[in-house]
Amino acid sequence: MRVIGGKWKRRRLESSFGVNKASIIRPTTDRVKENIFNIIENLNTGNPLVGARVLDIFCGTGAMGLEALSRGADFCHFVDKSIMAKRISLQNIIKLGAEKSSQFTMIDILDLSHNNDLASDLVFLDPPYEKNLGEKAISILLKYGWVKRNAIFVLEKEIKSELSCDLKLIDQRKYGKTEINILCAFDLKI
Repeated sequence: MRVIGGKWKRRRLESSFGVNKASIIRPTTDRVKENIFNIIENLNTGNPLVGARVLDIFCGTGAMGLEALSRGADFCHFVDKSIMAKRISLQNIIKLGAEKSSQFTMIDILDLSHNNDLASDLVFLDPPYEKNLGEKAISILLKYGWVKRNAIFVLEKEIKSELSCDLKLIDQRKYGKTEINILCAFDLKI
């Protein structure tokens, strides 16, 4: 696992600490990550990465948020409830020297409450499959002011599960058993 583009291009990231096929942490493959960022950087609304405030929810290894920082985001807030995810993410943040532009919060996303910080422009969500946590997390982020009115969401989910949220679907791609949904909140009243 590595950073694909930007200032940390080709830098390797830690992905071990017991991560395996049975693990709840499923790092996004380099190929899928590269495709996601190509789509994001070429949106009709302009590249939302430059100067962005990013949320990496269910962050696992932190690879998506770190990729965003590498490509021009100003700040990334990493969120996961797993101690393993915390260890791996913090190791990767330190390895890339991203401590000043990062924050890690160890919490169950369903326990988030009102945001007292700046709202985010871009959100990555890679929840455990078969639990519909992605849609629940999006609802919580919108309800408690974690995202800006025009935020972009990148939701990874299992292909066989239905997408049910009020966001506008911008793009959708399938990679094996994974479906990537790029959504926006442009028309929502937040």
